[in-house]
Amino acid sequence: MSYRYVLVSLLLSVSFCVHAKLEPAQVEAYPKNSAEVTLLSDGQRLPAIYYGAQGKGPHPTIILLHGYPGNEKNLDVAQGMRDAGWNVIFFHYRGAWGAEGDFSFTGSEQDVTAVTKFFQQPKNAEKFKINPNKISYIGHSMGGHMAVAGLFDNPEVACGVVYDGANIGVTFKSDDEKVKNMWAAYADSLFMLRGWSGEVATRELAKRGEQLDLTTRAHEIGIRPILFIPADSDVIPIAEINALANAMRQVKGNNVNYRLIKDDHSFNNNRSKLLKVTEAFLNSNCR
Repeated sequence: MSYRYVLVSLLLSVSFCVHAKLEPAQVEAYPKNSAEVTLLSDGQRLPAIYYGAQGKGPHPTIILLHGYPGNEKNLDVAQGMRDAGWNVIFFHYRGAWGAEGDFSFTGSEQDVTAVTKFFQQPKNAEKFKINPNKISYIGHSMGGHMAVAGLFDNPEVACGVVYDGANIGVTFKSDDEKVKNMWAAYADSLFMLRGWSGEVATRELAKRGEQLDLTTRAHEIGIRPILFIPADSDVIPIAEINALANAMRQVKGNNVNYRLIKDDHSFNNNRSKLLKVTEAFLNSNCR
């Protein structure tokens, strides 16, 4: 599959908040900013927003990956990490929330690569003050799967953080009929995912379930830093998260990190803690 990456719109809005680590001249000349960006993945348009860090740059950059279907967007994390000197890019996968095309799990994996490659292009990295060697992924739930798959598909990406992450080939592909029917019924309810249904989901999992099991590719993490933050909720079984983390730990010289924040699936009672743990890990390992 080939990818085209086109910047369609750039609407800047500036904020004059001062970053304590920057000289006043840099604050005035290079304030925090944001931009609406339209990207292409396999010829179809994805809406994105770029949160630009304060200062001249280039800055380390996070690609923030939402879950299934993406009601929780973690934009508080985006704002917090921008305050810490990171650029953050948030986008919707094909078929999700108005993005063109039809939604699929494998298509979403491909979208992560399309977005990554766009911002790695020298002209785009320069425009958006991005250090292309210091890109990291943060993903929540299904986005956690996308973060790990993105690391496997893009070995030049530096780091990953996984918030209560799914492993689609395990989480959604169950031999338990009750669980299988529950996920199919949920897929039927997701009207914001174009072309998606329980039948479509079941068909994709039957065809690509093994490919979507991240444990089969765990060795591809290499020695890159990754942080798993499970919630131990009823949504993603912690045993599945542990199985993937432990598979990665079999790699010699691995840098697999793990921090349990016991809460519901969206960490509703620990948002400040979630940001603090994320910031400490990324600043120590990935910038």
